[in-house]
Amino acid sequence: MISYAEQELLESIVKNTSRSLQDIYTVLGKVYDDELALDLNIQAAGYSGIKEKAANCLFETGNVPPLLGVMERAKRWGMLQAKTALNVNTGYMANMLAKEERLRRSDMQKATQKLEICGKESETIAREFLNLEEKNIRILQNYCRKKEKKSAKNG
Repeated sequence: MISYAEQELLESIVKNTSRSLQDIYTVLGKVYDDELALDLNIQAAGYSGIKEKAANCLFETGNVPPLLGVMERAKRWGMLQAKTALNVNTGYMANMLAKEERLRRSDMQKATQKLEICGKESETIAREFLNLEEKNIRILQNYCRKKEKKSAKNG
């Protein structure tokens, strides 16, 4: 049996990793930089692992992990398609994904602070998610910096 706070935290992790995966899979077909594509695939694998851990914790206690609703998935897909319709530049794509990850990291930090008393396993998974987000943001920011350096050389 897990507390309501733990369940809420685990559900938040499942939803945020699902959002991350959807974002990556939506833009992956538009990424023409092989290094960025590889990094995005590695990030997707990390998110999948964290999502699986959180979902397993919920399953073990008789809870069903939440799914992203059809409307939310369609809204996210449409938003990403619109943002990338005219610009598939590597730096732009990396910056766009980094912004989305910052929002998710901020939401997760708020959730972990709000839910003070949690179980060890849910806290560990939440910390793992936050660490992965931080690492991924740094990686994506490097692509933005590469773009700035190239434009400075060409300018």
